Amino acid sequence: MNQTRITFLTVALSVGLLADALAIEPRQLVARRVTHAPRIDGILDDEAWREGAEKVQFTQFAPANGQQSEFQSTIQLVYTNKGIYIGAYLYDPQPDKILKEFGQRDDMDRNADYFGILLDTYNSGLNAFAFVVSAAGVQNDIYFTANDEDSAWDAVWSSAVTITDDGWIVEMEIPYFALRFPKQEVQTWGVNFYRNVKRKQEESFWNYVDNSIRGIVNQSGRLTGLENIKPPLRLALYPYASTIYNHDGNSGTGEFSVAGGMDVKYGINESYTLDVSLIPDFTQVQSDNIVYNITAYEVRFNENRQFFTEGTELFNKANLFYSRRVGQSFGKVSYDSERERVLSHPTGANLINAVKLSGRNKKGLGIGFFNGLTAKTFATVENTETGERRKVQVDPLTNFNMIVVDQNLKNNSNISFTNTNVIRDDGGRDANVAGLNVSLRDKKNNYQLTYSGSISTILENTGDGHTADNGYKYFIELARISGTWQYGINRNVESYNYNINDMGYLQAPNEVTHTGYLRYNILKPVGIINRMHTGINASYQRLHKPDVFSSLRTFLNVNTQFKNFWWMGFNFGGNPTDSYDYFEPRVWGYKFRQPENFNFNLWVESDSRKPLQVNFYTGQFHRPAWDQQFTWGGFFVRYRVNNKLSFNTEINYEQGFGRGYATRLYTTEGELQNIIFGHREMLTTTNILGLNYTFNNKMGFRLRLRHYWSKVRYEKFFELGTDGELHETAYNGLTTEGTPAHDANFNAINLDLVYFLQIAPGSFLNFVWKDAIQTFTNNTRPDYLENLRDCANAPQVNSISIRLTYFIDYVSLRNTLRAR
Repeated sequence: MNQTRITFLTVALSVGLLADALAIEPRQLVARRVTHAPRIDGILDDEAWREGAEKVQFTQFAPANGQQSEFQSTIQLVYTNKGIYIGAYLYDPQPDKILKEFGQRDDMDRNADYFGILLDTYNSGLNAFAFVVSAAGVQNDIYFTANDEDSAWDAVWSSAVTITDDGWIVEMEIPYFALRFPKQEVQTWGVNFYRNVKRKQEESFWNYVDNSIRGIVNQSGRLTGLENIKPPLRLALYPYASTIYNHDGNSGTGEFSVAGGMDVKYGINESYTLDVSLIPDFTQVQSDNIVYNITAYEVRFNENRQFFTEGTELFNKANLFYSRRVGQSFGKVSYDSERERVLSHPTGANLINAVKLSGRNKKGLGIGFFNGLTAKTFATVENTETGERRKVQVDPLTNFNMIVVDQNLKNNSNISFTNTNVIRDDGGRDANVAGLNVSLRDKKNNYQLTYSGSISTILENTGDGHTADNGYKYFIELARISGTWQYGINRNVESYNYNINDMGYLQAPNEVTHTGYLRYNILKPVGIINRMHTGINASYQRLHKPDVFSSLRTFLNVNTQFKNFWWMGFNFGGNPTDSYDYFEPRVWGYKFRQPENFNFNLWVESDSRKPLQVNFYTGQFHRPAWDQQFTWGGFFVRYRVNNKLSFNTEINYEQGFGRGYATRLYTTEGELQNIIFGHREMLTTTNILGLNYTFNNKMGFRLRLRHYWSKVRYEKFFELGTDGELHETAYNGLTTEGTPAHDANFNAINLDLVYFLQIAPGSFLNFVWKDAIQTFTNNTRPDYLENLRDCANAPQVNSISIRLTYFIDYVSLRNTLRAR
C-alpha cells in the first residue's frame, strides 16, 4: 500500500500563507538575458553559462525539515526572447551512488534523484508550473493550483542530464509557449528549485519550505531581471493517426479500422487556453478495474482518458463533475420481454467532439468551460419466434456543458461558481446543477472557513410537458488547517431528491451529517520517528427526510515513518451503536438495522529505495451480535533488477460473512410482496502482475495483468420487515431448475501491454495490445486453480492498436517556413 508519503507532488495539495508571513525573507535570483541560447546537451560549456554561480545549499523539506542539505548545488537561470534556460550543477561526493532508474515520462515513483524548478509566473503564491527531470533524464511536469496539483498536465520542453565525477548536471529549456505570464515590460515571478537525493530520502528546496505551513507555491523565492519578454502565440496541433484491430471471441468476429483526428491547443491570450479534441480516440487507455458489485451504490471508475485528466483542476473544484459520464450509456432497452431478447447492449456512447477552455489571469480570475457531444446508441433486439432483428435507440444525442468561474481572494481565499448542464435530444431527460463554493482563510493561514452549496434540477419529459424535481446540498466547515495540532467541525446536508448524477457522481443523497476531527502531526525527526500523523474523528448522521437517526461512527488512525524509512500505520473504528441503512433495501421507506460493529487495519511499507520492496496490510471487521467476521489482507512486492527492468506483483484477499439485499418478490398483480435479504459468504481476490522495461528515457514497454475473482454464496434467506429486522422466510433462493439463483462466480481478466516511443518533443508512437476475459456463473464450487482453468477456456476480446501522435508548434513551423 502506497500510504502517506510527503513528496514534491503530494505536499502541494493546497496553498496557504503568503511569503511575507514566513520567518525568513524569500531568496532572490536575478535572471540574465543572453543573446544566444545554450545548447541543451547536459554540458555547461556554452557562453550563456560562463559567468558561473556560487555554490549554495538547499534547505531540507524532509526528513529533517529546516536543516541545511549536506549537498551543494549551483543554479543559473538565463533567458532569451524564446524561453527560460536553467543550468544546474548538483554536487555529490559519491557520484557512483547517484540513483538513476529509468521510467516512463511523468513517472516519479522510480528510484532516481530528481531536480526541478517551480515557476509562479503571476507571483500570486497560488498557481505555478513545475518542471522536473531525473538523473536518468526522465521528464515530469506538474501544474500547481490553490488546493490541488495536476500531474496530468503536460508541456513540451527540453532537458538533458550528464553524470560527472563530482555530481550531475541538468540543463533545461522551457519555451514561453509552455507557460502563461502577464504582458508587462518588467516581471517578477515566484521561483523555487527542488532537489531529491533518493539514496538518503532527502528532499530539499532552494527557498525554505516549512512543512507545518500548507503549501509550496506560497513559500517560493523571487525571480527578477525578466524584462521585455512577451507571451507568444500559443497554438499547438496534435494530429494523430491510428490503426485498430478488434476481435470478439464471443461472436467470433474481427474488425479492422483506421482512425484519425487532432487535438488543438490555442492560447486565446496570455491567460486562457482553448483545448479541442476532434474525433477523439480512446482506444489505448488503460483497462478499467472491473468488479462484481452487490452494493446499493454505483461503482466509480478512474478516469484514464488524457483529455479528461489534463487541465481539469477548475472543473473538479466543486466536486460536481464526474468525467466518466461523458461517453456513458444511460438508457434502457425498450422491448417485449415475452417475445424478444436483447442480443447486444451499448457499453458506451461515442464522443463526437469535446472542447474545454481554462486558465487564470493576473488578477486571479479563473474561468473554465467544457462542452462534449456524444452520439446516439442502439441495442440489437431479436424476435424469439421469427428471428427478426431490429435496432432500438438506447441513448439520444447528448450534450454535456460545464462552466466554472473562480476568483482568488486575499489571504489565499477564493470564491467560485459552477454550473453543469446535460441536454438530451428526442425529448430525453435534462439536468442542471448550480453550485457556489467559498473558502476564507486568516492572514496567517491557520484557520479556514469553508462553505459550499448547490441546487440540482431534473427535467423529465412526461409527454404533456416537463416535470421539475429540485434538490439541494450545503456543506460548512470551520477548521484549523496548519500546525502540529489541526482540528475542525463540519455539517453536510443533502436533500432526499438532490441528484447530480447526470454529470457528477453521488453514491446516495438524503443525509444530514455532523463531523468533528482532531489531528496531531510530528513533522520533524524525533527519536526513531521521522514523521507521524495521527487523527481521530466522529460523525453523527441522520436522514434528511424523514428526520430519523442513521448512524454514529468513530475512527482513529496513526501513520508513522521511521528513521530507516519504513512506514507503519493502523486504524481502528466502527459503529458503537445500532445503525440503520436506508439504501441497502433498494426500496424507499424501508430500513435495515445493523448491530454495533468495529474494525481495524494494520499496514507496513518497506524502504522504497531497496531493490526489493514489500508492503503488507491486514484487517478485520466484526459484528458480534451476528457472529459476523470479515477478514482482508494483501501484499505488494516490487523487485528492481536494474535501472531498466523491474517486476511487481500485488495480491489482495477478502473473505467473510455478511447480510445484505438479495431480491424483491412481487404478487401476480405486480405489487411488492417481500424484500429478501440473505446471509452470504463472500470471497474476493485480486492479483496483479506488472513488468516495466525502459530502454532509455524515450522508449520502453510495460505490461499489466489483472485477475479479479469474486465468489458469493448464499446460505440462508430472510424477509426484511418494516421495522428493519430480518425475519424467517420460506424463500429458498432456487430457480425452477433447482439451482442457486443468487450465488455468483465472477471473473474479470485484463491484460494491457504498451510499447511507447517518444520520437520528438511532444510526439509519440504507441503500440497497445489489450486482452479481456469476463465470466459469470452461479457455480461457486470451483477452487482458485480450477476457476482459472475455466477462464482460460472462455472467449476473449482482443484489441491491437498502433497510434502516432505528432506535436506541431505553429510559431516554430511558421518561422521555419519563412526562413526558407
